[in-house]
Amino acid sequence: MKYIFFVVLSCVFFQGFSQNYFDIVNFTYTHAEPNDFELSDAKSTVKELALEVNFPIVLNKKTILLTGLFANKTKVHLDANMPSTNLDVLGLNFGVNKTLNQKWSSTFMAFTRLASDQLTFSSDQFQIGFLSLFTQKKNDRLKFRYGLYANTEKFGTLIVPILGLYYLSANKKFEANLNVPIIADINYKIYNKTWLGLRFDGIGATYMLHEQSYGTNGNYVVKNSNELSGYLRFQLSKSLYINSKVGVAIGRNYKVYEAKDKIDLAVSSIYLGDNRTQLNERFDDGAVFKIELVYRLHFN
Repeated sequence: MKYIFFVVLSCVFFQGFSQNYFDIVNFTYTHAEPNDFELSDAKSTVKELALEVNFPIVLNKKTILLTGLFANKTKVHLDANMPSTNLDVLGLNFGVNKTLNQKWSSTFMAFTRLASDQLTFSSDQFQIGFLSLFTQKKNDRLKFRYGLYANTEKFGTLIVPILGLYYLSANKKFEANLNVPIIADINYKIYNKTWLGLRFDGIGATYMLHEQSYGTNGNYVVKNSNELSGYLRFQLSKSLYINSKVGVAIGRNYKVYEAKDKIDLAVSSIYLGDNRTQLNERFDDGAVFKIELVYRLHFN
């Protein structure tokens, strides 16, 4: 009970300028139907499992430590007529949230992860990212966010400016939660325990490769996918929710490059100094199906 009490307090202060809930656990299964490769007659499917767990810890009224872990496994054919490859991620995140005054709060996070087709605790698989985010409260139902995310990807440094918004209608049925260009979610409560929603996910990651047919060990794959999904959310209990999503992946690719092929800098989806040569064949965009289980804590 003491742990739950601290978690609820963390939600109050951490989300004080945002929504009145906090997601503790999120488990997601993703399935994409077989899609044709652009040049050959082969097909590729994508299957993915993802788990995220968050542990906020209250230090005082204005300061909260934010900790958590995340894991991801993607199974995909990187090239035609090749066996499927497992791309794995295991990571930890930690940071701090600080209430500055009645209008502003700040969040600073660090994300460490291992990403590879064969996870080992080695420096060549290690990546680290940083997030700084400021939240401005306009009123009890409208907040704005301004931030910057940076990560040491396998191709070089990635920087993503973030503009966010949270809005809740007066009747509490319509909700918009945006962190552009990474995530955008809008939903409407159509029944007592049912919501209809639309979500955009700008997904990107890089993985070191060991077992592959592209030559030197240590090449890497870049995963990119813009997923637009409609969904139904059902409240199974006070804190347990299930989301069923159907959507489409736009601009999806899993590009393999030589280890030495780098870029100067990536700003969101703009790659500066990109003279890399892709080693594999791209497969087409297509439908995406997702099921999510969420354990969510609420507060007034």
